[in-house]
Amino acid sequence: MDGFLLIDKPKGITSQTVCNIVKKKLNINKCGHNGTLDPNTTGIMLIAINQATKCLKLLNEHDKEYIATIIFGLDSNTLDMDTKEEIKSIDMEVNIEDIKLALDKLKDEEYQLPPLTSAIKIDGKKLYEYQRSNIDIDIKPRKVKLYDYEIVSPLRDFNGHKEIDVRVKVSKGYYVRALARDLGKMLGGCAILHELRRTKMDDYDVKDAIKLDDLSENNVVGITDFLKYPSVEVLDYMRKLVLNGIELDSRQTNLKGVFYVTNNCDIIALYEEISENKYKPILIFK
Repeated sequence: MDGFLLIDKPKGITSQTVCNIVKKKLNINKCGHNGTLDPNTTGIMLIAINQATKCLKLLNEHDKEYIATIIFGLDSNTLDMDTKEEIKSIDMEVNIEDIKLALDKLKDEEYQLPPLTSAIKIDGKKLYEYQRSNIDIDIKPRKVKLYDYEIVSPLRDFNGHKEIDVRVKVSKGYYVRALARDLGKMLGGCAILHELRRTKMDDYDVKDAIKLDDLSENNVVGITDFLKYPSVEVLDYMRKLVLNGIELDSRQTNLKGVFYVTNNCDIIALYEEISENKYKPILIFK
């Protein structure tokens, strides 16, 4: 069983726990994913099974869409409600018009300061490790993008504060909790995440994802059905060489990027270009 799953991750478990559940339910040995979600974040995850895990590096550049519930007038060290430390509270008045103006400004910005809770490494240590050790660290902004947003709820009350739901489309590496932080500052106060749900990864929609309770092997999409790449047919004498991992060159193809290698219309390998007219296998179907 080699292929991919779209899973709708529930709240309260880690992404690795999702993989462990998939392995147990489908009785497989290897499982991986291409984008970690925090334990209390829900939504779409792309899961690779067995040999398909070798293909995950081809799927790491997705733009993403989230629905974020943002609370104004609260602040925490994790920029969400899940902190183990005290959540700070201030009186803060906000309105829809000012929120839209601030979001428009955030759309124009090309850099974002990552939150201390992130797993970005500086000098070999992750940012959240510096935070847990109370060590100050100089964090540099990263080039990311808020492509678009849509306010999808009215402002409503939550324990004496105002909260709102915003759909955001963002680039890889964008932190929605940092968006909440920056939005609160632009409105003269503070803000954190209450809920976060990932609804899209590139062309994949959470509406097409499977709940873990409903998972079966029938939900697995084969590698060649999921990854649509061109193919190169090789002669019979090349079959054994390809299965042994030989590099290909311009004598076999001049394709760019990633492609399947077939023999007698049987897919035997997935190759990638490593330099001009030189190709090496990503995955061999033995």
